Amino acid sequence: AEFMAAVISNQGGYYATFAYVSECRRMGLSVLFPDINESGIPYTGGNRQVRVGLMQVQGLSIEAMERIVRTRQLDGAYRGLADFLRRVQIDPSDARLLIKAGAFDLVAGGRTRPDLMWEWGRWNAARGRQGATGRSRVLRQRDLFDDMAATRSKPPEPPPAGTDYDAATVLRHEADTLGFLISRHPLTLYRGELASLSHVTGAGLGRHVGRRVKTIGWLVTGKVVGTKNGEAMEFLSFEDTTAIYETTMFPEAYRKFCHMLNRARPFVLTGKVEEDFGAITLT
Repeated sequence: AEFMAAVISNQGGYYATFAYVSECRRMGLSVLFPDINESGIPYTGGNRQVRVGLMQVQGLSIEAMERIVRTRQLDGAYRGLADFLRRVQIDPSDARLLIKAGAFDLVAGGRTRPDLMWEWGRWNAARGRQGATGRSRVLRQRDLFDDMAATRSKPPEPPPAGTDYDAATVLRHEADTLGFLISRHPLTLYRGELASLSHVTGAGLGRHVGRRVKTIGWLVTGKVVGTKNGEAMEFLSFEDTTAIYETTMFPEAYRKFCHMLNRARPFVLTGKVEEDFGAITLT
């Protein structure tokens, strides 16, 4: 856990953070959400757990991260959202990101995220009525209209008791604020579609050398290179829930399929399993 946290925090590996988090799960490590009391700026590891660092929250300013950690170190753990907002001078859009990322779940006292968003909205409306705080404020474009609505003179209405976001909304917030799904591998969302599809797992490719097989993969990374004839081809890394595996798209396949490649959906891949000095590749 300590090693994987250090690799991710270093941001210098060959693969994207998503791949290392998936590898943590395959190693049997628990991956924990960012938390205002437990997270530092980098990822941390211990006791077979990896805690996501504040650095992973997309769009969270470094100033906000430093203030959160410094205030906690000086004055103790945060007791809830209200306590946090009172103690930390933070941009409203940063606080909203942390709620959506689940960073207040452990101190919510059973309250749902819509409840926390309502509390945030009331605080933001009161802040707007009190006028400028004297420090510059940068609004992200995606939050502009939400923040304008929240700073109207009339406080927002509270959600009905017990209201919570549906599962799809929670996952969308997770992907939006953290860059990918922390709670599960995205392929698990396609179990229904994949149940009837006969395929080989990434971990099982080595048992099928020389054969054409079908696999399911989520794109991790890719590198386009040129052949000696100047044609484009690509080396691609995919993963499923069992392993990361390497594939090669030679020029003909690259021309046919390169426009389809992205990191937002799963792929069905068909190719020949090849072995070279112990390295397995799907061509």
